[in-house]
Amino acid sequence: MVPYLPAKVRAKLESIASRLRDSFGIPKRKSKLPDPIDLLIATILSQNTNDINSHKAFTNLKSAFPELRSLGKVSPKKIESLIKVGGIAKKKSRTIVQVVKDVEKMFDKFDRRQLKRIKGAALIEELRKLKGVGYKTASCVLLFSLGDDNAFPVDTHVHRILNRIGVVKEKTPDKTYLAVRDLVPHGRGYELHLNLIKFGRKTCMAQRPRCLECGLYDLCGWKDKGIQYDKIMKQGRERDVEFMLLEKV
Repeated sequence: MVPYLPAKVRAKLESIASRLRDSFGIPKRKSKLPDPIDLLIATILSQNTNDINSHKAFTNLKSAFPELRSLGKVSPKKIESLIKVGGIAKKKSRTIVQVVKDVEKMFDKFDRRQLKRIKGAALIEELRKLKGVGYKTASCVLLFSLGDDNAFPVDTHVHRILNRIGVVKEKTPDKTYLAVRDLVPHGRGYELHLNLIKFGRKTCMAQRPRCLECGLYDLCGWKDKGIQYDKIMKQGRERDVEFMLLEKV
């Protein structure tokens, strides 16, 4: 296990959050938060695909079944074709149906009011008991549906960026999440999560990061960042693509 110094990690995350706020501002929430069951299913659909296709899959499913709580009584095969565009449809359809069934068994009411009565860390552990729900999915429910600004989902993008910059040195998103979850600036989980994703799509891309344009350059511990100067000058820009994020649910 990496011997992190919590004070240093917290300070670095604070600096990163402030720099990204200067670049992207403070993301505004929707006036009406999505229903927890909708957000839970949307997050499952977002696994192993891009945001555009997962959003199409969710829209197809929601159009056919406006009340997603009814999916516990539906055969997985009936929803497979609806979510095919999001990939791994057979597996995801089984997971969704089972999750809805388990929600009915585990919770008297799976609504915002009841879920908010459970403390953040305890609620995440409860949600993780559901089939196919890990730290990321559980944290997304808290962040996007319950409006918990201290929740901080770590997906593959956030994991990649935090490790590249040198905030942590972990091999999986779950391990990165466990390393930073208690060190994120208080009340800035929503802001930092979304701004890191924007930063990863506009500047710190996986293959061709724009180090020349990076507002975090002096904070970054990536050993190859200097090499990017020459590469960027020789390469053209990638076409920017706008993605649907989970706050669109």
